[in-house]
Amino acid sequence: MNLQTLYHIALVTHIIGLTTMAGATLADYILFKQFWKQYYLAKEKGMAVLETLSKLPMLMGIGILLLLLSGFTMMGITHGVFGEQLWFRIKFALVIIIILNGIVLGRRQGLKLRKLLADNSPGKNQPSELLKIKGNIRLFHLSQILLFLVVFVLSVFKYN
Repeated sequence: MNLQTLYHIALVTHIIGLTTMAGATLADYILFKQFWKQYYLAKEKGMAVLETLSKLPMLMGIGILLLLLSGFTMMGITHGVFGEQLWFRIKFALVIIIILNGIVLGRRQGLKLRKLLADNSPGKNQPSELLKIKGNIRLFHLSQILLFLVVFVLSVFKYN
């Protein structure tokens, strides 16, 4: 196997990783919309949707792993030639922001929601608390999707 073939395998793997991450984010967004709809109609159905949502972080982790391994492989093969280009530096920073945003904001809001829903003490599960979390999760999803869109555009057009 020559270096060009290895590079193309790494590139395909890189695209799969990025697409997996973006797809998991989009699925998370859609399932959260379904969760809120079901939760307000029948809490048991909403909780079933929330349980399904708990599987998506593993998919996101697989995407991140594929993205990083293939990215390092391509950088090694090309001797870091892309690392000097502006589009790549912006893309790299955005991917780091996507990962950190997912860990810090997305995960934190999901944990707050699960904790709030698990706490059945009087005065909890207040609509205002749920609405705040719902808004934060929606903002998180929209920002992630926008960041992924910018990463895809930068990757395709490779602006300098």
